[in-house]
Amino acid sequence: MENILDKLGIELNEQTRLTSESTFSFNCHSGLSCFNTCCSNLDIVLTPYDILRMKKLLGLSSAEFISEYTEPVIQKESKLPFLKLKLGEEGKCRFVAAEGCTVYGDRPAACRYYPLGFGIYKNEQAGDDFYFLIKEEHCKGFGEEREWTVGEWRKNQGIDEYDDMNRVWMEVILNKKLYSPELEPDEKSLKMFFMASYDLDAFRDFVFESRFLDVFDIEEERLEMIRNDEAELMLFAHQWLLFALFKKPTMNLKQA
Repeated sequence: MENILDKLGIELNEQTRLTSESTFSFNCHSGLSCFNTCCSNLDIVLTPYDILRMKKLLGLSSAEFISEYTEPVIQKESKLPFLKLKLGEEGKCRFVAAEGCTVYGDRPAACRYYPLGFGIYKNEQAGDDFYFLIKEEHCKGFGEEREWTVGEWRKNQGIDEYDDMNRVWMEVILNKKLYSPELEPDEKSLKMFFMASYDLDAFRDFVFESRFLDVFDIEEERLEMIRNDEAELMLFAHQWLLFALFKKPTMNLKQA
């Protein structure tokens, strides 16, 4: 988080750190001269739910979407492999058109948050999550009269659903940062994290076509849910990651 704030030139203090009740003025629409400008020179890390929504919209498999629209990056703090949006010519988002975002209803969480930034304390005892404003010189949206609280903006942009669906995955990352920040994950752990985070098709095969169900005791009702609902499969994958990487009691082993 410190690196992001430094990059943006933001010093986190009582004035810049926002809560859900904090207010700000902002509005984005096609009548602004800067419309679509924020969709260039991006560095958007994609969450598992981002990829699930967009690949489904585009009718692609996980592997097809990952290959066509993402590029890998190792996150410095956690040393885990993430995926970020692959940009097109001149650094523009490949989903933006003159009229705006062509995947707007399924756009990534980072796009929904903008112009807010979001932070999570590494120390579990430090307090609640926090927000901050990203004020870029080119953006005319801050000159608009529409006023929001942070909570109102989150609701208007559909952020709560995205955060809820990514919550367990974020717990995986936080556990890595808290308990083994200097540990370089081995190749097996990296492959496990990548598959369960991003490649749902491969994870489905792992569950149903390996010895997985001989090892783990999964209720039949839950099996049907993860077999037929990709969102449930994704959540199950993240729970398995907590068990596999950190021995959290999120899974039950079958009795020998």
